[in-house]
Amino acid sequence: MGISVSRYSDITNNELVARFCSTDVISPNDPFWNQLLAFNIQLPLNPDEQLIFDSSTEALLQKFLQNNPQTGNLGSLVQVFITRATELLAAPNTDNVMLAWQSYNAIFFIRAVTKYLVEMVPEYELCKHLDVQARISVNPPTQDQELSTEVPSKLVTGESRVEMLIDALISLIVDVPVTDNTYHLHLESINTLLVLMSVYMFAGIHGQTRLVETSLIYRTLFQGRYSMQAPLLVKTLLNNLSNMAPAPLQFGSQGPGSLLINIASSLWNMLTLNAAASHTIYTQPPLDRHELLERLTREHPLANQSCLLLLALANHYINDDNLYRCALLRCEDSNDNSSTTPQKDTNIPGQITPPRIDMAALHKALCATAGCEHSTLLLYLMLHSCKAYKRHVTNVPHIENLIIPILQVLYNAPDSNSHHIYMSLIVLLILTEDDALIKNVHLIMLKNLTWYSERSVSEISLGGLMVLVVVRALQYNMARVRDKYLHTNCLAAIANMSCEFRNLHPYVAQRLISLFETLSKRRARLCSEIEGGDINSIELPHHAEEKTEEIMEHIAVLDEVLRMLLEIVNSCLTHQLCNNLNLVYALLHKKQLFQQHSHHNIAQNIEMVIGYFSTRLQRVQEGAGGELGVTEVLQCIKKGAEQWSSDRLKKFPDLKFRYVEEDRPEEFFTPYVWSLISSCGNIYWASECATRASTELLA
Repeated sequence: MGISVSRYSDITNNELVARFCSTDVISPNDPFWNQLLAFNIQLPLNPDEQLIFDSSTEALLQKFLQNNPQTGNLGSLVQVFITRATELLAAPNTDNVMLAWQSYNAIFFIRAVTKYLVEMVPEYELCKHLDVQARISVNPPTQDQELSTEVPSKLVTGESRVEMLIDALISLIVDVPVTDNTYHLHLESINTLLVLMSVYMFAGIHGQTRLVETSLIYRTLFQGRYSMQAPLLVKTLLNNLSNMAPAPLQFGSQGPGSLLINIASSLWNMLTLNAAASHTIYTQPPLDRHELLERLTREHPLANQSCLLLLALANHYINDDNLYRCALLRCEDSNDNSSTTPQKDTNIPGQITPPRIDMAALHKALCATAGCEHSTLLLYLMLHSCKAYKRHVTNVPHIENLIIPILQVLYNAPDSNSHHIYMSLIVLLILTEDDALIKNVHLIMLKNLTWYSERSVSEISLGGLMVLVVVRALQYNMARVRDKYLHTNCLAAIANMSCEFRNLHPYVAQRLISLFETLSKRRARLCSEIEGGDINSIELPHHAEEKTEEIMEHIAVLDEVLRMLLEIVNSCLTHQLCNNLNLVYALLHKKQLFQQHSHHNIAQNIEMVIGYFSTRLQRVQEGAGGELGVTEVLQCIKKGAEQWSSDRLKKFPDLKFRYVEEDRPEEFFTPYVWSLISSCGNIYWASECATRASTELLA
């Protein structure tokens, strides 16, 4: 008959769940499990629903926490799940609805209980709860007798149930094809792995400072047990992301009823879902990145959770011993005919054959989801370290599909967290290292950019838009955040592009020079205030009053930014003056500004350009007998540019910056990944303990 739960509050009074949590010892072969696993329940779809679910199950789970060390019912449930999973894997048709449904229900039950344990107890106690075996005598124990229980370090097979559970989960993910019948089975398998790995999140709460080194869960996953499955798991997760399959209805989502009725109902729904499945983030793109995340978690949860599990696996132990990271970063393009036979990579431990995936499909998925923070991080990982993906991006058409979502994140910097802005800037910086790309972006013209609301720009090149948005992000950072890493990466990205600036839009040229003017005035005011001794009147971000030393540090930062802006302008004039008449116009309009910076060697080149065109304009103006209009000035600049020779300018080294990952990257990336799993995933931690864990994680 099953649980037939229609509301979370019904769980509290359910006899089967109550028995599981009670002092009753339920062996793995008890018919009880068939009843328990024939339930219908909607998974929590947001933190509010999770909070209701947690509240409804808290009293029962408290009893479970007290009784399971004697009953071992969780371990029995795991055994039942492993049996169901083994039957499913051995079945001629792995699309078997009955087995898929019961396996799915078993995993969900295990995940719900394990999630509670992860939050409440240290990892070693979680493992004990899984490994408890109650010895059931032939005659039931009397009131004065106690059940004999044992918590062996290894079960009869020589393995702990943690190892057996992870084995079964990985086997289901790798070996069972994703269909409408198995979609949620895959999703729950991935979610359960994430819950098991989330012991990392709660390690500090439970006082485990060296969890990763001592954890049975992490040793099982990372110390060579899955040397053969690691590339297959990575390939499956990448395929899940690439396919972006829409989620079918959950089993029994039409409400309570018998198992057979719900199977029939689910089958009918699967037959009638084709129309609904056509609505995806590809066919109906979200209006903004907030809608994107909401729809990604709701409509494409398998793709979303696969991305998060990839990040979790790839960002623990960031070295060549991490089989998952090696497989991810050394994967090859299945459409690349130049290497049709995958070769074993001797750099991967165990000489594992790198997985082959459809790079075009992966790229399409990353472009569609690049506005989401976890997709940005995976995009960074692939661009920075996966040669095959970077090669694909270099040759792919419509690069704007990848760049524009990243620019939108930067444009909305006030609404984004610093980590997302930082990773987005690094992605842009890596892209600007490509010489062909920084040429091509000025040939791609964009129209009707509705999201750029600061000023109406009817048409602009992709390259011009990149400069415009990064300059805006730089200005925001200098005024509000003052993060050295952010402004360094902003400047590096613009500098990499500067030698290929072509036909910059008038507004782009104006904003570039306007930024230089704003920062110059700010520097002058700070110096004036210091010389006058009135440092208390200085209004700087974060503090109403700044110490002299702090002000001097800010001036030093301004000097660095101003020098870089001079180098960027000089680079453009040296390589592309004839193609940037609007920039020359903007320089002439603010020519007095650059006289203040003549002490910089590089500013002498800019002054020479200003002097050359000023002289020509003056002669033309005198001949015309009056002021020149914008069109006349630009025509004069154009004629002057035709006769200009860059040989007049002093030569400086070309500006070329490359992103280099810092030492011990796991200190940043591992906590960051878990903050993303907590905020962007389909697993919701709604307890106060989870809130504290998330806060301490990024502290």
